[in-house]
Amino acid sequence: GLGWFRDAVASTAKRVATASGNHWVVLGLAIRIPGTHKIYCLPIHAKLHLPGKGRPSEAALAKQMLDDVLAWFPGRTLVFLGDGAYSAQNLLGALDPRVTYVGVMRGDAAIYDPRPPKQPKSKRGRKPHKGPRLPSPREAVKQADRRPRGPGVWQTVKARAYGVTRKLQVISFQTVWPRVLGLRPILAVLVRDPRRKFKDAYLFTTDLTARPGWVIEAFSRRWSIEVAFKASKQVMGIQSPQHWCQQSIEKLSPWVWLMQSVISLWYFTAGCKSPQARTARRRMGPWDTEWSLRHMLRVLH
Repeated sequence: GLGWFRDAVASTAKRVATASGNHWVVLGLAIRIPGTHKIYCLPIHAKLHLPGKGRPSEAALAKQMLDDVLAWFPGRTLVFLGDGAYSAQNLLGALDPRVTYVGVMRGDAAIYDPRPPKQPKSKRGRKPHKGPRLPSPREAVKQADRRPRGPGVWQTVKARAYGVTRKLQVISFQTVWPRVLGLRPILAVLVRDPRRKFKDAYLFTTDLTARPGWVIEAFSRRWSIEVAFKASKQVMGIQSPQHWCQQSIEKLSPWVWLMQSVISLWYFTAGCKSPQARTARRRMGPWDTEWSLRHMLRVLH
């Protein structure tokens, strides 16, 4: 599975960096730790993305894992979060009705009014299934900057994102994105931080009744999987072993992520109440947190 892949850490908006290695697609369960506001990711599934033409894409592998999870929990509804790589037709084109998707929309996405115009009876030909093309998310944001009143203007909402309750500006409207979801209506939520600490974000969801604040809060949970990746490298040493056979490559990384989830669940349910946890808690400095994997592993040891 060795190949050259985009390095998300080293890449910038102007320069794409690549690195040699294995490329995993990981699905995690973003939960709220009981008694806190902290969102924590428990990795529960992973698939190796092999390089080369004709191989399943990241989105195709995500669809396989999503189908597995739906089979494991047939009575549950799911909120599925993904970044721009997963806003793809082969993942979202035939989305299970039990799944609500929250993801990222391209800034230049070709979107349309979901309401088709009425066609005169005297006019022959195929009836339109969608309305006129709307401004792309990037253009809609620029128009809102020039338009102080009327439809498509900035509204202020409060949302808890990345551990902090923030006042954000949003524009929300229903649209269709044929290239990704066919003619299924979606809710687009364009987000701006008035203090400009974050870049403008173009989010969308398949839940047409969702509040913009909920969409922001739901998508911000995706950051917890980035924290899980950081812990797997810095705490679990997932990159240290050298592989010499196919089985070790396929088994080691999923095993490490599974152990992260097992250790975390143990700490949430029992470990945090142990005498060792209470002793470690008293020794913590002002910048420490007991909800880090490093702390949990120290208590377990």
